[in-house]
This record gives sequence, structure tokens and C-alpha cells, in this order.
Amino acid sequence: MKTKSINIWSYALYGFLVGIIFPIIASTIKFLELNLPPTWRSLRAIHLGEPIMLIVDLVPIILSTSYALIGIQSARFQETSRQLTESRKKQTEQTEFERLFLEALINSTSFAVVWLDSNHHIITCNKAFEELFGYTKDEIIGKHLDDMISSADLRQEASRITSSVTKGNLERLISKRKRKDGSLVDVEIVGVPVTVGGERIGILGLYHDISSRIAAELALRESESRFKSLFNESPISLWEEDFSAVKEYLTGLGDKDTILDLIENDQRVLQNCIEKINILDVNQATLDLFNAKSKDELFAGLSDILMKESLDAFRNEIRALIDGKQTFDCEIMQRKMSGDVINGWLRLSLPPEYKDSWERIYLSIVDITERKLTEERMRYMSFHDALTGLYNRAYFEEELQRLNTSRQYPISIIACDLDNLKTINDKYGHEAGDRALKAAAKILGMGTFRKEDVVARTGGDEFTIILPMVDISKTPAVFQRIERGIARHNRITSDDGLYRPVSISMGYAVVKEGESLEEGYKKADAAMYAVKRARKAEVSSTT
Repeated sequence: MKTKSINIWSYALYGFLVGIIFPIIASTIKFLELNLPPTWRSLRAIHLGEPIMLIVDLVPIILSTSYALIGIQSARFQETSRQLTESRKKQTEQTEFERLFLEALINSTSFAVVWLDSNHHIITCNKAFEELFGYTKDEIIGKHLDDMISSADLRQEASRITSSVTKGNLERLISKRKRKDGSLVDVEIVGVPVTVGGERIGILGLYHDISSRIAAELALRESESRFKSLFNESPISLWEEDFSAVKEYLTGLGDKDTILDLIENDQRVLQNCIEKINILDVNQATLDLFNAKSKDELFAGLSDILMKESLDAFRNEIRALIDGKQTFDCEIMQRKMSGDVINGWLRLSLPPEYKDSWERIYLSIVDITERKLTEERMRYMSFHDALTGLYNRAYFEEELQRLNTSRQYPISIIACDLDNLKTINDKYGHEAGDRALKAAAKILGMGTFRKEDVVARTGGDEFTIILPMVDISKTPAVFQRIERGIARHNRITSDDGLYRPVSISMGYAVVKEGESLEEGYKKADAAMYAVKRARKAEVSSTT
């Protein structure tokens, strides 16, 4: 500002100095014309006599003002020129900065970057581009990009992208590009128009190698395909379920202890959990297992599949998930669409990535109905006599051990022996002997005793009965029922070819708390043999 003021005053002074010449020359001329001495009095007289001289005297002021205006305009011009110069300098610096920044960005990024001019020829590229495509910078500078890295079948696509970016558009796509050795690489391509200093100077092509990602995605798709194939073709019933709504519902009930207590004691909570399960998929083996024609039919009939006996298994499933377990196994009873009941072995699996959300839970159910029946048959056979169907000696001895520690005293033990079995076998054959044993078993087992009583065949012709909470010495009706059973059998089966009459010798003992059941059994057995000897003696005396 100070410089500007000095400049204006300089112009004004210059105008004043030029203008002062005019009154000096005019006064000199008048002095010479009038032959007057150059004094102030002569000068005053001239000005009084010649009014035009007053106008001439104003010339310095007029020129000084005019030159001052010129100075102002000059100062403005200089300021404008200075500003333009500074602007051009800043623009040049900014352009250079943008260019340097762009070059630094190209060279520092991990993306493969190539810089093209408006004719799609390569200006430069970075090290990552050289490594990705196998070219050196010297080999490709000045070359047309599409000729270098586009295969024949992708040339049209590459040209379209380059042309679009040249028009100022941003392009992004996933495709393949050709390396120097002719191999193709999967890349994510970004085409960006380049503007430096407000002027579009070319195109940037960015290439990101996504071969690993594509391979991983392909492997994932193949894995999912294999999983789906195994899921659908598996001979085992498989279920894919979403328990996230169950998790959210349970979380809203309170802390862990509260939830576990509600699950254990409130049936409505358990039922709500069942209703919030979202079944995503089941395989064909599941439809076959439950006799369902379609998934829709199966899903619509879920309430019928889950029986009352299934709830304990489901409760244990939920408890396992709450405890943070990722696998759980249990037996479960369910009902088919046809109404038949099946025993299943259920296995729950919670993938680690869904441990917190329960969004995916996989269940497998193996039908173990036949196995259970086989186990029950084997268990039955292991504790039952094959001929008579009564409990065998193994079960009898196990029961003695169990009752030794029970509080079911007094316990009565009845020892029984089928009379004359040897005679029946000798006279009628062993088949007849077996029929006699079956008859004795029928007499002892057909409604004669309570459900909690034990009737066992403990020897060839020996049977033993255990009666918890009974003092048989005070309950003679038990023997009376047995005698009536023997009499009835002899009466209604007289034509079966057996030795007659069928009779059973019996002895008993009453075991009280603190006494040994084994000793009681021995006493009952001894009492039975005493009865048997007495009968034989009676028969001998009559013959």
C-alpha cells in the first residue's frame, strides 16, 4: 500500500513539474513583449492585464491531477499484473505438486497402476504393475494398454472401459487380464480420469490381484456344494435350524441361574423355546424317517412329532447350549407322521462362528428303534428264563443284593419245587417235563402276585418268590392262592398228557430288618425241602 501511494505521488509531482513549464514560458514571453523587468510587480501587472494568464497558471494543477490519475491506473495495473503473476506461479506450483503427488501415489500404492495419455498409450507404471503383469516399464511405455494386457476375447470389454474413462466416467469391474507369459490373472479394475491443474491429462488404471480371493470363493462354493450334497444325500436325518430367537428370548428372562430354573420348572418357557425355533432345512432322510411327503408337511406337523417324552431331551439340549457346550448327544422319543413312535439318537452341533448367536445349529437323528428293541430283548433274555418266561437266577440274585440295602422289610421268601419232575421226564419225556415246568411257572406267575413281587426260576425244578413288605406268616392267603392255582390247573388240563397230579412243594422264611436275605433264602429252601421229604414219606407209607 505504501509503495502504491509513493507511485501515485510520483506521477502527480511529474505532472506538476511538466505543467509549471507552461506558466514560466508564458510569463517569459510577456516579459519580452512588454519589455518589462522580471519582477513580482511586473508579473502581477501581466496577470492583471492578461486574465488568460490565470488559466495558464492552472496548467500545473491540471497536469498534476491528470498524472496522479494515470499513476492510480498504473498502480492498479501493476497490482493486477502482480496478482496474475502470483496466481500463475501458485497454479504452476499446484500443478507440479499434483503431478508429484500423483507420481508418488502411483509408486507407493500396492495396487498395480498404469498412467495412460488420452490416446490410451502408457505414460508410466509402478513396480506393482510390472510385478503383476511381468513387463518392465521400458517395455511398455508408449504402447497401447489394451494391446499389452487384454486377451483377444476381452479386447472389446477393455476398449469400452478405456473409452468410458476417457469421457470422464469412473469405471469399476472384476475381470481377467493377460500377463506377459500369456496366462490370465483375476483382477479388480478401476479406471479413473486424471485431472491435474484443472486439465484432464489422461487416465489411471488400477489393478488389484484377486486371484486368491476368487480361489477362496470358489473353494467356499465347492465346499458349500459338497456340504449340501452330503446334507441332502446323507442316509442320516439332518436338520439345519436357527435358534437365535430362542437365545434372544432366554436372555430376556434374566441371568443364567434364573433361566435354568425356569426351563426346569416352567413348562410354558420350554414350549415357547420350541415355538421360536426356525427350521431352515432338512434332508430327504428326515422326510423318509418321519414318513413325510414334503418339507411343508413335516414342518406343519412338528407339534405332532415332539411327544411329551421328547421334552426332557429338548430341555437337556437347551441346558447344554446355555452352558456353552457346542456338542450334545441324547436319546429322544418322537412320533412319525404315521403315528408310529421311534427312538432316536440325537446329536446337536453348534459351529464356533455361531456360538454367541445360535443362528445355525445342526442336528442329526439316527433311528435306534431296532437297536433299542434288540437291547430290550437282550436285557429281557439276560434276566428271564428262556423256557418259562419268569425271571432267572441272575436277576433273582441281583434283586437280593438290591433289597439288602432297601427299607422294604419285612421281606418274605418262598422257595418252591415242582414235584416229580424226574418221574415226568422219565415216563413221558423231556418235552412233557418242559410242559410241566411251564405249567408251574403259569400257576406262580398268572395274577398270583403283585407287580413288585419277584417270581424267578432259580434251578431245574426250583422257583423262588420274593415279597417285599410282606410277613407271610401273617398272610396265609398267599399260599391259598397258589394252592387254588394248582387245583385249577389240574382240573382244566387233565388231558394234556402230563403226570398227574401236578404239585408244588413250598417253604418260606420271613426276613426282618438287620437280617440277611441270603440266610433267609437258605431257610426258605430248607423249609421247602422239609415239606418235600414229608410228602415223599407220606407217599411211601401209603404204598
